[in-house]
Amino acid sequence: MPAGTPGARLWVTVLFSRTLPLIRYELSDQVALGGRGCACGRPFGLLAGVEGRTEDVLVLPAPNGEVHVHPNVFHAVLDELGAAQWQVVHEPGRLRVLLVETGTAIDNATVRQSVEDAVHAAGATQTDVQVETVDNIPRSALGKLPLIRLATT
Repeated sequence: MPAGTPGARLWVTVLFSRTLPLIRYELSDQVALGGRGCACGRPFGLLAGVEGRTEDVLVLPAPNGEVHVHPNVFHAVLDELGAAQWQVVHEPGRLRVLLVETGTAIDNATVRQSVEDAVHAAGATQTDVQVETVDNIPRSALGKLPLIRLATT
């Protein structure tokens, strides 16, 4: 990819690990490459930015088919709430936003409208959004707390 243009995949090779060298190890992070070299004098290529994992990108209906909605759309709205944690669950026909409050009340109707507006601005057609305040957000089997989750049916 040209410098500054995000790619769909990242492959890394790490040869200096004697225990487990990684050769063409594929990561699902979308990254943009920067130039070569840095102020420290190393000549290697640099990353200009990390945009997130491809599996976190939601595919939603759009007027001309479908649109890919990046998690940054949700970060822009939900990070400003002051919630302890949040998660967007993509269910058939709707998005469910789970919020854990920090003690300061969050207006769910305002959050719903803000998320609907942000998704619509990203190119998706009218999407049903439901906002729920919960005590905690369930973690994955590996103990991780994904910000975007596809509902299992």
